[in-house]
Amino acid sequence: MSSSLGIHSPVISVLFPVVPVYPQRILITGAGIVSPLGLDWQENEASFRANRTAFRPVTMFDVSQRIARTAAHVDLPEERLFLKTPGRRQHLIDRGTKMLLLALRETLAMARLPGLQGIDAIIIGTSAGAMGIGQEYFRHATSSPSKIPGQISRLEFYQPHRQLNAIAMEYDWHGPMILVSNACASGANAIGDAMAMIQTGKAKRVLAGGYDALAELVYAGFDTLRALAPSGIPRPFDAARDGLALGEGAALVLLESEDAAAERGADAIAVAAGYATATDLHHLTQPDPAGKAAIRTMTGACAMAGIAPHEVTYINSHGTGTPYNDVAEASAVKAWAGDAAAKISLSSTKSAMGHLLGGAGAVEAVICLMAMRGQWMPGSLNIRETDPAVSFDLVHTFRQAPVNVTLTNSFGFGGTNATLVFTECGRPRPQTLESPASISLERGRPRPQTSFPPLRISGAGAVSSAGWGTAALAQAILNNTSLPTTDSLRTVGTRDWECPIRTAPPAPADTLPKFPRLRRASPITKFTMAAALEALTQAGFPQGKGAGRLGIVQLMFNGCVQFSGKFYHEVLDTPALASPLIFPETVYNAPASHVAAYLGVDGPATTLIGESSAIIEAVDIAHTWLLQDLVDHVLVIGAEECDWLGAEAVHYYHPEMKATEGAGALLLSLTGPGLKLTHTPALPFHNEAEKAAQLQTLAANPTFNRPHHITGLSGIPLLDHSESQKSTVGTPARDCRDALDCDDAPKSPASTPLSPDCGDAPKSTVGTLARDGAASTDSCPQITHHPRQILGEAMGAAGALQLVLATTLAQQTGQPISITLPGTLCASYGAVVEA
Repeated sequence: MSSSLGIHSPVISVLFPVVPVYPQRILITGAGIVSPLGLDWQENEASFRANRTAFRPVTMFDVSQRIARTAAHVDLPEERLFLKTPGRRQHLIDRGTKMLLLALRETLAMARLPGLQGIDAIIIGTSAGAMGIGQEYFRHATSSPSKIPGQISRLEFYQPHRQLNAIAMEYDWHGPMILVSNACASGANAIGDAMAMIQTGKAKRVLAGGYDALAELVYAGFDTLRALAPSGIPRPFDAARDGLALGEGAALVLLESEDAAAERGADAIAVAAGYATATDLHHLTQPDPAGKAAIRTMTGACAMAGIAPHEVTYINSHGTGTPYNDVAEASAVKAWAGDAAAKISLSSTKSAMGHLLGGAGAVEAVICLMAMRGQWMPGSLNIRETDPAVSFDLVHTFRQAPVNVTLTNSFGFGGTNATLVFTECGRPRPQTLESPASISLERGRPRPQTSFPPLRISGAGAVSSAGWGTAALAQAILNNTSLPTTDSLRTVGTRDWECPIRTAPPAPADTLPKFPRLRRASPITKFTMAAALEALTQAGFPQGKGAGRLGIVQLMFNGCVQFSGKFYHEVLDTPALASPLIFPETVYNAPASHVAAYLGVDGPATTLIGESSAIIEAVDIAHTWLLQDLVDHVLVIGAEECDWLGAEAVHYYHPEMKATEGAGALLLSLTGPGLKLTHTPALPFHNEAEKAAQLQTLAANPTFNRPHHITGLSGIPLLDHSESQKSTVGTPARDCRDALDCDDAPKSPASTPLSPDCGDAPKSTVGTLARDGAASTDSCPQITHHPRQILGEAMGAAGALQLVLATTLAQQTGQPISITLPGTLCASYGAVVEA
């Protein structure tokens, strides 16, 4: 492990508008909903009034060998929805994405907006993403040993952020697009994250929500867990309930600050008054029977809203209909509300439309808005005998009643818990809380109220194909080490072409803790754990001790693909024998959940899906949490694991690329010693020309084109084209292996340390530049490092490893290290780490 980064005392600052940080009421000015009960607000309300249910036999895939055989489907319109996606690619638009577009149209219409102009960000939650396209890719890959036409399109559209990009193209929108994947709490977390952006002044208007579509892998997974109701009819809070039913759908809300809504004369539906999230450390799939995390989220959301439990009129419960979940939630409501519980009305709309997974929290939030606008409560249907644990007013059928304050709960795999509170617009404001901008960070030193306080990187950790630890990473990059490759062997079928990859070497002894959850965890979890522990150790908090309140933000591109591929193969090959032990490890947020359980992180922990440049989105979420004083430190981790499916995907993308794996972790805070990071937002572009223009802008900006520079270049001209264009603007880039051309550069070929100038330099504690020199003067404009050429394509881990490398080099040299990374799908960012 490398030494502490406390040698310097710099900070991380994020490039956002300089605005005051103060709490404003957050208004909901538009909403859209698509569910099995209807394609819009009107159809859904009519279904609730009629107490309709939407369950029917599954016909999308084979369920003949499943215990449960029903689900709630959405009947999508036959019209072509995506006009700017070529006709030959229409079949690659996932069902869930089509639902999301319909919900977006309704949201904009209700908000009286012609498009996405004026919206600062879009945050979407999903659990399965475009799983249907991924399953198609898998089936084609296993059906033939040879390369198959169309696979490159399937692997591109399998990525959830590529699906969102199709929506952005429809509206010619280029703002931030953040994908949250915290299992069944994803939609609620997305709305909560949007609220935080507005509360901290980082945005005025944010679109937020969630979606998911039925997928064979997910359906089979819940069936193997014996979580689906054999009868096909869920009965939440019934004494004899026997499981949930799956559904699909999407919902969005437009959140605006009061000032932003007033600027355009918008009418508000309700106030997004409260939000809280917490992590249940009890089990990966089962809730704590006492519902401790749920109690914390309900208490926290109500505290933010300035209300007491007895003021809540209606609760839209998580209410899945499984024995464990319903009892835990009932216990939590009783503990949270006390004697007031008996007067609070509660129902589970999953009884009518099923569990919408990543879309559930958003859909149920919109149902709360519908109930407030119409002054009615939806029923918790199908109940024969109420469970004795119920202490609240369980609404059995549609009820016309006053609804002034609503609360909705969402609990997911990985222990993610989230609660949202909505209030009427005419409700008196809660007592003003102390503004985050006025809270003193250091005794006697109040925080400035006109700008965002900076972040600090206090520790970094890494696992890569170069080895375990930041020292191995830096050594390999500085010495241009040629790392070994192996052929990625298929676990299903055969391949008649080679697919080389660079895997991480086995973990050295005692690198990983002896933690029960790691026994059957996927490699990505182990990479995540090791990188996180090294970052904590560097910061002086071994095993997290002394770090105070920790948060976790994880980023990944493909996730736990080894288990996903294995499980789906079992589903197709031997459906009745598919392992229930594997499925929980396939969810995106499983690695963060395991790390949280080991470190005892019971506060916020979230997982993002995105390409390598999405690490900037993760950093910004961490910054927001720290501004809100939710945590003292945040672990930001980008990770990926190799398997044959991912390796073939990279090879399809370009035959010369080599897939790799690993993780990079940063420990961020607002106080204490650390390193300064400045970065641009990670913005999506719709073609290579737009991306090249952005990279040229970065190259012309001295802030992001320093003498020591880390690139995203892979060594493949076709892939490097956009980034290479930046060399034509501003200071010309120079490969570090050309640094010996400098007249003043030392000529020692094998032991020249990385140095701030071409002259003598102190010895580096991490590594040396073998034959690459160490010059950075006017006559030697730029020394560059290309980790992607050495390590391979690390996907979700690539950006994190860049930042870790920059942190390590900046700590050693005292010199600024700039970074450029073009993402796979046309996003890009620039960053600088400096002392």
